[in-house]
Amino acid sequence: MPQLALIVEDHPIVSNSISGLIQSNIRELECHAVNTGQSGLAYLNSHKPDIILLDINLPDMSGIDFLRDASARFPNLKVLALTSIEQRHVVEQMMALGVNGFILKSSDTEEILEAISTVLNGGQYFSKQVSLILKNKNSNQSNIPLLTRREVEVLRLISDGLTNQEIADKLFISAWTVDSHRKNLLVKFDAKNTASLVKIAASHGLLDY
Repeated sequence: MPQLALIVEDHPIVSNSISGLIQSNIRELECHAVNTGQSGLAYLNSHKPDIILLDINLPDMSGIDFLRDASARFPNLKVLALTSIEQRHVVEQMMALGVNGFILKSSDTEEILEAISTVLNGGQYFSKQVSLILKNKNSNQSNIPLLTRREVEVLRLISDGLTNQEIADKLFISAWTVDSHRKNLLVKFDAKNTASLVKIAASHGLLDY
């Protein structure tokens, strides 16, 4: 009987790539993809996937909140977090909630396949980059998240009080892209809302031009 993988990822290109990778290399594993956390939780009401591939930055909730809800209802879920966010507090929160693995989207295909197989077989898998993040726990590294140039631009415009659409018009990008950056920044700074995001960023001097 085939096994089932649930992919919770809001970018179709990413979910399609992962699905294609799995179906080409792990033929006994069927894939179903959803693009929001709520649709993923709803899917769990009628299906029991053998593994969940979970993005951290979802449009309606964080992957942390998804995992908290899903694991409370279904304690034996096997979850592999797949993300571009390299923040220790995110990894630690996911580990505390019982995530079975954590790899970055920048991982090569061999590592992604190895991680999926390891978690499916009851093991844990943390990529080399993630393991390094955890090893540096007691180092003197700065707590300031690593931001891209675009994230800094969006952050500063958010602090100026601009809406997503206003920021989009100013940077010549879509409002959807701005919203994605905003959600990513909230996760990176472990901020509950925009006000706390701006306050934390200001305390690190990131709003100084």
